Amino acid sequence: MNFDSMKAVIIGAGNVGTHMATALRKKGVHISQIVSKSMKSAVELASQMECSFTTDIADISKNADIYFVCVNDASIQQVVRQLNVGDKLVIHTSGSVGIEVFYDNAENYGVVYPMQTFSKFKKVNYHEIPFFIEANTPENEAALYNFLKKISPHVSTKNSHERAMIHLCAVFACNFTNHMCAISEMLLKEQKMKFDVFKPLVKETFDKMMKYSPYASQTGPAVRNDQQVIDKHIDALQDYPDIQKIYREMSDNIIHMHENKE
Repeated sequence: MNFDSMKAVIIGAGNVGTHMATALRKKGVHISQIVSKSMKSAVELASQMECSFTTDIADISKNADIYFVCVNDASIQQVVRQLNVGDKLVIHTSGSVGIEVFYDNAENYGVVYPMQTFSKFKKVNYHEIPFFIEANTPENEAALYNFLKKISPHVSTKNSHERAMIHLCAVFACNFTNHMCAISEMLLKEQKMKFDVFKPLVKETFDKMMKYSPYASQTGPAVRNDQQVIDKHIDALQDYPDIQKIYREMSDNIIHMHENKE
């Protein structure tokens, strides 16, 4: 694959599609078309990429070298079934959807899972992102590997089962962690306080995890099995039964994980 002459079509103009298009374009790939159900998103990303767009997959360009399916997991199979691009390389970018979604629907195919949290409004350093790849042939796998090495040095091959487990762990480490902070933000608002006051604490927590083991870095009443404090917190959440349940179950899990800690 020659970056200087490669043409790519991006199917999906959400967070992942936007960042994949941006990363590829920065490395000289010509983004030839954006495909999105949303006219607004299609126009917005196509304008950034200076390319054509369509909201109808039937009008997809057949002249690209590679097609990135960057839609939500539930839509991948439907999109793949509608594609009719011959022997061109078709890629999806999901961590949890297996490569078997392409069976009987494509000749050359693979998966490129960039393990990062993407938002359109936030720039990321693509050089630091781990990319996990899988393909239907050794030749396609090698092509993807060499292709992505131009974007990030962190490229490795993982099968569908391994990638699904990585995605599961990413949900715990990223999505659930962010939700815990969102709960804190909500509770703080009830007290007329801003989440900004917690940012030094969150930064230190993550800085410590970057340097040491998250298990070894655990602090708080649950790791000490301090039931007096835990019960006080549970009582304070009596008006928030859903959050109270999360607090109780999270504390119990921490206690159980660390009960034999020396």
